[in-house]
Amino acid sequence: MREIKFFVNSWIFGEVSLEEVVQRVASLGYDGIELVGEPKVYKAGEVSRLVEDHNLRVISICGMHPGPEEGDLRALSHYDPEERQRAVDYVRACIDLASRVGARSVLVVPSLVGVPQYFRSKEEDMKWAVDSLQKAGEYARECKVLLTIEPINRYEVGLVNSIKDALDMARRVGNEWVRIMGDTFHMQIEEGDGIPNAIRRAGGYWLQHLHAADNTREAPGKGTMNWRETLRALHDIGYGGGVSLEPLPKGASPYDARKGVIPKEQLDSGLKFGLEHLRREQEAVFQYVR
Repeated sequence: MREIKFFVNSWIFGEVSLEEVVQRVASLGYDGIELVGEPKVYKAGEVSRLVEDHNLRVISICGMHPGPEEGDLRALSHYDPEERQRAVDYVRACIDLASRVGARSVLVVPSLVGVPQYFRSKEEDMKWAVDSLQKAGEYARECKVLLTIEPINRYEVGLVNSIKDALDMARRVGNEWVRIMGDTFHMQIEEGDGIPNAIRRAGGYWLQHLHAADNTREAPGKGTMNWRETLRALHDIGYGGGVSLEPLPKGASPYDARKGVIPKEQLDSGLKFGLEHLRREQEAVFQYVR
């Protein structure tokens, strides 16, 4: 069994400097970071220097849809061709950043997080999202960087909610550099027969990245999810990606994290707990499959 590496998604730290993020992640014993997809903020050379100095790596670029500025939609499924082109240009910039810092993938959300309504209709939005991803996917192929479509639960987005939805879209795009990813918090809402079964349905070819938080959005091991079976399923499909943790303290929201209002001690405590739990569970899987 290949040992899965564990990373931290940098958005949970809010406005903290990247230097501090990298220092904290390294001190907690992680293998690296997933970097927030803001190509205008991060200079590739500085990012590479920081992670290399701390013996870490960047596993993925986390596309943000919408962006932080009002009107910056980054909407791949928008009916307006100019809006879609801006979204494609944003994804291309994230691909450039990924290529320069050695990240293997860029996360994309085909619609807008926090907006569960369609722009026009499911069918029309799907058509435009596929068209946008075909255009962005050509650049991903040139740069040899994967695009991973993330399904997000129905209460937060309208277009791609489940692993099946993501697979359907990726197959319609028809580009081997456009695959899918999962997020255990969203999966426990959308995957009726459980996360391990959804992982096996996706398979090792399609599933290329995973976000990890427990059912309460806390650190793995703080809730009711069966992490041993989840890791066993990843083993069964020959999973080749990384796992990025993005846990929050009990009762906190992603918006609290982005604003930087969560105390450092609470974040770091959850990250330490989650990493230790996942490594213990992975070792238990190793013992079982040997």
